[in-house]
Amino acid sequence: AAAASFPPLHAVHHLLSVGVCVRCIFRMFGAFSHACSCASLTVSFFHSFLEEHDDSAKGGPCSCLSTDESCCSICFGILLPTCHQDEGVVPFDDISRIDIITSMVSQAIQREGYQIDGFSLEISLPAVVAANERAIRLYMKEKYGSENWFKDEMFSQQTMSAKEGLRLLIAPSLEKQLGVKHGNNSFRIRLTYTHDDASLKLKSLLPNDSNRKRKAESREGNDTRRNSTYDDKQTLSEADSFIHKSLEGIQDKEFCSLFKLPPEKVSKPCHLVISFLRSPIYIGGRYLKLSRNVSQSCWIIDDERMGEASVEEIIKESVCAISRGDGYKFHAAGREDIDVRL
Repeated sequence: AAAASFPPLHAVHHLLSVGVCVRCIFRMFGAFSHACSCASLTVSFFHSFLEEHDDSAKGGPCSCLSTDESCCSICFGILLPTCHQDEGVVPFDDISRIDIITSMVSQAIQREGYQIDGFSLEISLPAVVAANERAIRLYMKEKYGSENWFKDEMFSQQTMSAKEGLRLLIAPSLEKQLGVKHGNNSFRIRLTYTHDDASLKLKSLLPNDSNRKRKAESREGNDTRRNSTYDDKQTLSEADSFIHKSLEGIQDKEFCSLFKLPPEKVSKPCHLVISFLRSPIYIGGRYLKLSRNVSQSCWIIDDERMGEASVEEIIKESVCAISRGDGYKFHAAGREDIDVRL
């Protein structure tokens, strides 16, 4: 049996009716790893699973997956598969959404010309996913807390995070698509999910948001070294970090007064950005300098360049052209000035 405390059929139907997808139901009640590790979920599979936990589901038609699952009110469609109907019914799509994502990743890697022997997977989800999951938990407690099957501690003991659920789904598919193993590797695949509308609404509901905005604007105004790409990522990271900390500091009673229970149904999915990062590469060696007019590093005095070129720039041009790195640091032992004879 998957999870002894899986909710009865009427509770499952109600969760589906308020917009919670099948994967999030499995995930919240501790049955995700073995019940949802497949890329597609059929109606018969979900019905047979329910029969194991609720006798009232046996022999009857299952309408569980007839609910519009275009977007889950918890994960915003991040975990939602393309639902394949049983035999005799034309499927919505011949390829699961997980396969579509992995195909996009594989094509981008080939297009960029990366050479990899493995990969690590990084996933970033909007903080509103955690907020909506908490809202559903509190709603379940409020609605079913008096029923015998409900146990308040079931969520904290069994829940798998949406991030880990997605990793469990997508890592094996990526391994198959790329032909390499997932693990601790210098090549990192980053999946960044965002939902601007929901995130803005969530931030407006949190207390003391104006203080955080002023501090963030002050930091951004004082730091002129950041480029736009880094700054956007840093701002997003800081905002999500603030929201997570704020949610942790809010008691359940206050949370219920701030947020709608259950969360509103979602019609717009998350936006996905796929990016790749490579850990810094260390290249060591020796060089023979044949001209005294070539300095070791770029040498500028009073805005006037000294010397024809530098060893640093010559090596940098060759290495960066091959590695396509975003930047570099040059370290050398000893020092030789171009205006000093040794």
